[in-house]
Amino acid sequence: MFETRLPLALLVLRLTLGLFLLQWGVEKFVVPGTTLAIFRSFYGFDPGALAPPVLGALQILLALALLLGLKPRVTYGVALLLHSVTTLVTIPRLLAPWNPVSNHLFIAGVPVLAAFFALYLLRDADRWRIGGGARAGA
Repeated sequence: MFETRLPLALLVLRLTLGLFLLQWGVEKFVVPGTTLAIFRSFYGFDPGALAPPVLGALQILLALALLLGLKPRVTYGVALLLHSVTTLVTIPRLLAPWNPVSNHLFIAGVPVLAAFFALYLLRDADRWRIGGGARAGA
């Protein structure tokens, strides 16, 4: 039973995390001003008007690779790194969820980070992906 439940759980994780990244990638095209505001607020600089579409395209490519399970060591690792940075820059808001404004929704990024971490650690057991996953270190 475990042999089928784990791959199914990893498939669900991979697909939902891929959709999560895809939404944020598409947003960079639909509302690029949000991306610029996020960079100014959380990273302390303005990346310029070309950044949202470039970053959006890269994020969409990453999301598609994640959805398909391509090169899991690289794809899952980059997705984990990307979301780790995103979560780290929100630590001040995580530590003050109701002050001075409502920041409590930032906590949703923490279980998402845990899901990316679990998917990365268990990538070799992710059998229902392009390439099958039976190879060690794939």
